[in-house]
Amino acid sequence: MSLKWFQCENCGIAIKKGPTPSSLGCSVKSIHSWSKLGEVGDTNYSCKKCGTVVQMNSTPSSLGCPKASSHSWSKL
Repeated sequence: MSLKWFQCENCGIAIKKGPTPSSLGCSVKSIHSWSKLGEVGDTNYSCKKCGTVVQMNSTPSSLGCPKASSHSWSKL
């Protein structure tokens, strides 16, 4: 099973996981609201709006930015 990046739209935490993470334990709201950013890879990408940094082989999904309506990714 390949690892994927997930980010909570509520608290902003980003994690690598195979299946979708549990919704329990969000520090901002009662549950996490996960957005799948894509598969883990080797190239660093940073969102200009929320500052999240992930490693992927292609540009991450723009959905689910915790600071704006969508992520704005740049390759590092």
